[in-house]
Parts: sequence; C-alpha cells; structure tokens
Amino acid sequence: MITSMHLRISTIGCVMSLAAVPLLAPPSAATGPVVTPKVINGQSGHPWSGASVYFEAGEGDEVSACTGGLWKPQIIVTAAHCVMDTRESPVTDQAFVTVWPPGANTDSVGPADVQVTSILVDWSEDDGLETSDIAFLTLSAPIGSTPISRLASEQEVADVIRSEGMLTYIGYGLTVPRNDPSGASSSIPLWLTEPMDDEFDDVDIEVGQFTTLGDGISSTCAGDSGGPYLYEVSGEILLVGPLSGGSGRPCEDEDDIQQNRGTTTAAHLSLANQALATVGLPPETSPAPRLELSRAERYFGTKVSKATITDQGLFSATIRTPLKKGSPIWVDVYSCDTSDCDDWTSTFEKKYRVKKGGRVTFTAPATGGQFVSVWDKEDDLLVEWQVLEQ
Repeated sequence: MITSMHLRISTIGCVMSLAAVPLLAPPSAATGPVVTPKVINGQSGHPWSGASVYFEAGEGDEVSACTGGLWKPQIIVTAAHCVMDTRESPVTDQAFVTVWPPGANTDSVGPADVQVTSILVDWSEDDGLETSDIAFLTLSAPIGSTPISRLASEQEVADVIRSEGMLTYIGYGLTVPRNDPSGASSSIPLWLTEPMDDEFDDVDIEVGQFTTLGDGISSTCAGDSGGPYLYEVSGEILLVGPLSGGSGRPCEDEDDIQQNRGTTTAAHLSLANQALATVGLPPETSPAPRLELSRAERYFGTKVSKATITDQGLFSATIRTPLKKGSPIWVDVYSCDTSDCDDWTSTFEKKYRVKKGGRVTFTAPATGGQFVSVWDKEDDLLVEWQVLEQ
C-alpha cells in the first residue's frame, strides 16, 4: 500500500532495531534541546490537546517515547509498536512504562502518579500487509478528563474515508526531519489536519485501517506514533485511531508521497472491552449496521414505485403489477440456508390484495442478507430485493 513506510516512534539514548525505521518519540524533554515546538510545522493550543498523552517505555538505554490518545481517564490507546520491538518480541513490562498527564508540557510537568496495570496489543499482518498496530494501556487511576466523546464506529470511519474527510492529529513528535542531528522535539502536544486518502479505501475498510494524505510541508514524525486522530460531528469528538507510521517529506528524506497510516480503534472492540473491564467500565457494543436494498429484480411487467428499508429493518414498498384488482399476492421474507439457496428459511409471509391499477403497498420486517420477494397465486415471482448491510 504505502511504500517505504516508517514507524513514527523515537528512541531515547538508543536506536531500536526494527525492520522499518520507527516513528518513535523524540528524545525526552529532560535531555532534548530547547526548541520552538512544532510537530513538523504543526500548531499548539488545540482545544482537544487533552486527548494527547506523552509516555516513555523501556528501561536503561532501551527507552523509547511515543504519544497516546486518552480514550477514557484510565485507558490510553496507542500503537502496538510503541510497546514492542518487533511482532515476535514480548510486550514491554508494564512496570517500565511512564505516563505523563494529558496535554502536559513535559518540560515543566513530571510524570503522572499512576502505574500502567495492563497492556493489551494487536500488531499483526497478513501476507506481508500490516492489518493492525494498536495497544490499550490501562492505568491504576484516572489521569485527567478527556475531550474524546466516543470511538468513531467502523461505518463512520468508512464514510469519512470515502468522503476524504479531514482528521486532526495531536502528538509530541519530532519538530525537525528524522535525519536532523538536533533531534528537536516538542514538549507540548502539537496538531495538524490531514484529509483521509481514499486510494486504498476498500482494503483499509476491510482490515480496519485508514490512510491520511500529507501536503509535504506539515508532518508527523518520530515520537508521534500512537497519537490520536480525531474529528468532530454534531458536537462530539470522535476517536478514529492511533497513528502507526508514515512516509514522505518533511519527516523522511525521500520523495515518496506524504501519507500516514493508522488503525481504526472500533475495529478492535474485543480488545477495547478487555481494557474497559480491567478498569471496571461497561463494554462497548457494535452499532447496528446500516441497511440498504439491492436493485429490484422485476418480472412480468412489474414496476416499483418506491422501496425503502430503515436501519431498524422495516421494509416498505409500493409496486404496480399487471394483475387485476382483488388478485392475491404474497410477500415473503426469507434467508438462504445454503450458498446456492436450494434451502431457505422463511421468516415472514403475508397475503395482500391488488388495488385499482394493479397497485400494492406493503411492509415487512427484514434484516441484512435476507430477501424480500413478491409472488402471485401461480407461484410466479413478480419482484425481489436483497437487503444489504453497508
């Protein structure tokens, strides 16, 4: 998908040995130079800055820094590679993860007085294609409030991808290109906005990832890994997911198109619910899928005046048939029990009478994957739809 992808993690006092150059966090505020903070050409002071958390993982000379998103006061969502060297290596011991308060200036504020109580990760690939890079860190106590209202559902993320909607990223990464010897980074959370890239929309939506498109001027970089991508809808701040990696200038010294990749948090509800249970919060549930109808298959001159289905599964239609007034028709809703539909199960059947002009209006309950069909008394199929899940 994205060529020459780099992890957005930075190391403190060492260089991690990774297959891809990590997007690790920048050097810690205690040892880094004093610089004017920028996520490369980012901005400070965003009202959602409290969604961004700086943390360090590791011990001795093997410490790296990343950003996380404060989903709940006791749960941070970040990238799995921030707490693992490789997919095969063990997860960093939770005792060696240090978390700062949300939105803190790490030059003037010390670590939060909390411990990481568990680290839940999913960093996997399929045929060489990364399919997830996400971790949930649970804390011993709340570290502050978060502006995040809820997770963006998978359907909402798919809609934003297809519409190339804008996301806001907030993180603590390098403020200079990765190869800049100064290693200058930000002590405060900085933000930028990027549009979704629909170039890989089908694959991204299927595997639970998303891709954003940079402008080659502003960019995430090392230390931004795990930081939150957010957007607002109807007054709610939605968490899309953590940053995994990126390519192109100004962070990387390469001419590839500037793109970033992230993991959709809502695609990992099982892991998210384990984190919620750990801190004593109720589980998240997947929203009911949106329903739509296939194109009607019409026979014997039947015409469809209208046909709709609600997300609650109420199908309604008005059709015109060549049948005489008073003729019976049957509306049948069924599910296929085999791939070729030689066997099926009917869940609704009702008889209607044709009105003047061959018109029939009817309603029926139906769910995703079912078929709604209309038959005459000779068992001839007049019209049929399939109910699809978006």
